[in-house]
Amino acid sequence: MRLCHLKIERFRGINSLEWTVRGDFLCFIGPGDATKSTILDAIELALSARRDHAFDDSDFYESDTSQPIIITATLTQLPESMISDSKFGRDIRGWSEESGLRDEPGEHDEPALSIRLTVDASLEPEWTVYNERTAEPRYMMARDRQAIGLMRLGASIDRQFTWNDGTVLSRITGKVEELPRLLAEAARAARGSVAEGAIKTLADAAARVQELGKKVGVAPRKIFGAGLDLRRVNVGSGGMALHDGNIPLRRAGLGTRRLLAVALQREIIKDGGITLVDELEHGLEPHRLRSLIDVLRPVAGGEGQPSAGQVLMTTHSPIAVVALDAAALKVVRTKDGATRIIDIDPSLQNLVRAAPEAFLGRRIIVCEGKTEAGLLMGLDRSWADADVAYTSFAYRGIVPVDGGGAQAPSRAVALAQLGYDVAFLGDSDRPTNPTPEQMTAAGIKVCIWDGASNTEDRFARDLPWGAVKSLVALAAREHGGDQRIIDMIRGRIAGGQVPAGAPATWVDAEPLRAAIGAAAHANDLFKRIGLGKEVAAVVAPCLAQIPATDLAAKLASLRAWVTSDA
Repeated sequence: MRLCHLKIERFRGINSLEWTVRGDFLCFIGPGDATKSTILDAIELALSARRDHAFDDSDFYESDTSQPIIITATLTQLPESMISDSKFGRDIRGWSEESGLRDEPGEHDEPALSIRLTVDASLEPEWTVYNERTAEPRYMMARDRQAIGLMRLGASIDRQFTWNDGTVLSRITGKVEELPRLLAEAARAARGSVAEGAIKTLADAAARVQELGKKVGVAPRKIFGAGLDLRRVNVGSGGMALHDGNIPLRRAGLGTRRLLAVALQREIIKDGGITLVDELEHGLEPHRLRSLIDVLRPVAGGEGQPSAGQVLMTTHSPIAVVALDAAALKVVRTKDGATRIIDIDPSLQNLVRAAPEAFLGRRIIVCEGKTEAGLLMGLDRSWADADVAYTSFAYRGIVPVDGGGAQAPSRAVALAQLGYDVAFLGDSDRPTNPTPEQMTAAGIKVCIWDGASNTEDRFARDLPWGAVKSLVALAAREHGGDQRIIDMIRGRIAGGQVPAGAPATWVDAEPLRAAIGAAAHANDLFKRIGLGKEVAAVVAPCLAQIPATDLAAKLASLRAWVTSDA
């Protein structure tokens, strides 16, 4: 099965969302509190067979229970068992990429089934099959929703490794209808040793899990088997659990459990199913995270066949963003309860690879290069240390990123078009494309140095002389000592006449300042994030002394944008 359309009304932080789902492998990104996890929660509540969720007033938008929560999830690629007249055939709607969702199916529409979860002030959930043609809604039982094959992979997944109602371990065992009898036999066998194979069906399932684990890089310490989990009292309620030797698998590391749960889910949804993964990176090292992404990618069936399953995820990890195709990424934006899910055009793939952090923030400062990005990171720390009233980048959800030189202006515009609040900090020593005026028209806060200059030039021209000499000393430390820096400056000064002695003894002069700035820019003397932060430690204490300079004025303007309530 496949989710093709989702409508959420008045659920938690979402007052309204209507989303046409395009793709089978999608990942929600964006800042914290953008309602990414809420979307997964809504899908899970509407489509899973769970009956134990206790709703309360806080599940309603702004805790207002005067109007009900309504979540409508529409599915396609339905099995024959669900669309027969004896089941939900009379409630089928039509779906196509071109026409969207229609109550009356068209000739070329794909059969679709809309499942609606409604929760009113009584806090009692009600699942129905929604169709405007039907006067009386038809109720959908938990056993019918169980056929959808939905699994949620979150931080707490221990239940999936028990033989319990609806778990992936139960479903992979087969003979689901016989599980109560098998568990009863297990209870009787508890006086002996279940782990020795008293219940052969469960032991066979455990062996199969071990084989599936190999495909995702999970190796047991000893051997997987069935065993009584003594933390549970009632064997019929999940007391029979998967073990690694004598240890319940719930004691394994979180990353191992998540990978293994995915392996089981992928095995049981070969005929289609939906997997939800919240915080994809949780508990995983980078290499295992990349492995998990590869495992989750739906594998296409034969020619003309749908992909095996659909995966909807969230992430806060730049590693995951880089590992995913741009087309798979969906930016979630919520303002005043109105939630949008925005596609990233595949043409932005290079931007995704170059600046993945940008897509995870709320507001973005696109910098000309690493010097500017490091400078702003360092200034943020200095401003926070010096002023208790200052609200930091982290507090504001602001991410400074290296825009990649000449590509930075176009990348700033692309991010603004995705709904991000964007500022731009860059040089004016060459034309920008788009122009500053075009960036401003796109809603971007533009900070470009005056007078056809670059950042290093502004340092050299605007800072007090003592600070300039400190930057020369920093460059000498990083790039081979005083003599090498002197040689660089000599090539940039009229007649090559560098003052005698070490740079620490030089006397302030305008031609010398210009040569220092030109040499720093031409030789990339500060073009590292770490060095940019060290430059900030020199620059920050000086800004109050030089308020009329372009350097101080532009940085003050940018600081005002940072602390604004945009």
